[in-house]
Amino acid sequence: MLTFRVLLARQQARDLPDSDPEALRMPSAPSQQQLAPVVPTTAGAAALPLPEPGWGLEAALAAVEEARPHLPVVVGPVDEVLGLLTTVVLGAGQHVLKVYPPGTDVSHLDRVHAALAGSRTAACAVVPAVPTAHGVLTAARRVASMRVATWAEAGSVLRAFHEEHAAADVADWAPLSRLDSQAALLPVEQAEVLRTARDTLLDELSRTGSDLGPGVIHGDVSPSNVMHDGDAATLIDLDWVARGPREYDLTSASRRFRAGEIDRRAYRDFCAAYGHDVLSWDGLELVDRIADLAGVVFRIWDCRHHGRGLDWLDAEVRLWRTPV
Repeated sequence: MLTFRVLLARQQARDLPDSDPEALRMPSAPSQQQLAPVVPTTAGAAALPLPEPGWGLEAALAAVEEARPHLPVVVGPVDEVLGLLTTVVLGAGQHVLKVYPPGTDVSHLDRVHAALAGSRTAACAVVPAVPTAHGVLTAARRVASMRVATWAEAGSVLRAFHEEHAAADVADWAPLSRLDSQAALLPVEQAEVLRTARDTLLDELSRTGSDLGPGVIHGDVSPSNVMHDGDAATLIDLDWVARGPREYDLTSASRRFRAGEIDRRAYRDFCAAYGHDVLSWDGLELVDRIADLAGVVFRIWDCRHHGRGLDWLDAEVRLWRTPV
């Protein structure tokens, strides 16, 4: 096995991010340096909690070794760091290992992968999640993708995913589930503003209609989460799969288009491949606001995780006194 130092050096040299939809509204987190002291876990449990300061690659490697005797498949030595942010993703021979921080809901992970088992459009775990003292580990077959997917390919496989898994037994969509854990460590007034903003947005969302109707959503759609398995495209990173308005899976492309991150042709190709353009949806602005607030929550965590201050938060909180 490669040493921790070699793996970390490789990851830092490539600056490979983990996939997390809540990170889309802020710049990518810097490499782990000068980490803040570990803060005790607080109230506000979420199925996919954010890691405490200090948790990262070293803990993930320890989780892999602790989990090995309990895996029903033979997993090779870790040979590559594929992602490092809120989870750690490792290449290990024919498998991809994903390690989640302690406190992750094992039943949530297993429910998603059981519901999608045998999928033609999603790369599911090949074994049940294994909890360890250092985190929770899942293992999936490694898909060799030789090229970056296009937005058109993302739209096409997303439509196929929605159709294939329309009746899958997964939990309801729960946006902003991580807010409580971060708000619990803020001054009371700041925390109350953010919680009230969250409640207001979710109340508005509950009264918003859906042109496409409810279904099973992926929750983190982008070309980086599309891999090629031979001639077929498949979705990876299934952590946020849930039942909700199908438009949600189209909003990330629309935000990137409106922000100038992708051009009109790429966005048009995505919409044509999926068969719908979400720009006309009445709920789009509301989902944008939910994404903005999720970005604030993620930035709070990111600053704590990397030992940076929250001097920017007062101004941000003032804006959230009027969430809609």
